[in-house]
Amino acid sequence: MIYRRKVQIVGGSTYTISLPKEWAKSAGLEHGSEVVIEVMPDLTLRVYPGNRGGSRFELENEIEIGDDMELNFAKLISSYIVGYKKLTVDCSGCPKSRLDEFIRWVTERTIGLEVIEKKEGYAVLRCLADVSTLSMGEALGTLMRLTLKSLDDVGRSISTGDLSSANEVIERDSLIDKLYLYILRQLNQVLLGMVSFTSIGIDNIAETIYWAIIVRFLERIADYVANIARDVRRLGPEKLVPTLRYLELLREKYDEVTKHLLLPKRGDEELITYGKLIGELKNIEAEIEKDPLAAGSTENLLRISAHLRDVLELLIDMHALRDLLARITS
Repeated sequence: MIYRRKVQIVGGSTYTISLPKEWAKSAGLEHGSEVVIEVMPDLTLRVYPGNRGGSRFELENEIEIGDDMELNFAKLISSYIVGYKKLTVDCSGCPKSRLDEFIRWVTERTIGLEVIEKKEGYAVLRCLADVSTLSMGEALGTLMRLTLKSLDDVGRSISTGDLSSANEVIERDSLIDKLYLYILRQLNQVLLGMVSFTSIGIDNIAETIYWAIIVRFLERIADYVANIARDVRRLGPEKLVPTLRYLELLREKYDEVTKHLLLPKRGDEELITYGKLIGELKNIEAEIEKDPLAAGSTENLLRISAHLRDVLELLIDMHALRDLLARITS
């Protein structure tokens, strides 16, 4: 619904407009209530109740556990990602062991989701982590450092024959997945209006979709590194020695690309850097495709490179977005 109001000037310097009565009632506002006014990048104003973090936004969901455990897991993870704070798991028709397995599985794969109540047939989980606990920037930085560590470890495993390093890469992948899901949760909270985009460290709400895709590509890169670690265990380190050079090149490019995510710049010189990196990654892919000795992990290596190019293309998209917003607001 659209409301039109005329601006009034009170006291010679204060600009005021009245709030729509229907909206004020639905938001639970009364005399003395506080509202928050947020200036958006296009100079529109976003107005919401000052107590929006309270009971009005106590988002809860109930999940009934059925026989299909994969579907059960998927439903709970999706509820976590979209931003529910409290989740009730109903397992009244299943054995206690299934409920225990379910709770153990989901708490191991999420950040902040903890059991706060448990009785026969059901359990209540609550997300105890928020933006102040772990910011998106911290989560993103940790995810990238862990992936660099995995690239180092899988290379070490191949060069030394030490399978323990490959095992660490595979185990670390679950932690990277947790960080990925947590970042998606924060981005969804921005879209739902539960937190502001500035509180998670992004420049404007329009960037939310770009960041969601970027972290998905970063999570997939970590998966392909873990796949190479599995190849080391399955085929033996000596079989993958020819891939070492490409792993080192991709590790270097991963570091270069992700530094632009943590410290984004705004100048056109950054676009030149992005283009240069895309060209270098394409050259690496061409070498991999022509090298018969890299056949054992060709697909995984190529996908790591391709997703790094995807991230760079999204950075170029965000550069164009910021330019557009600057033109709109100038």
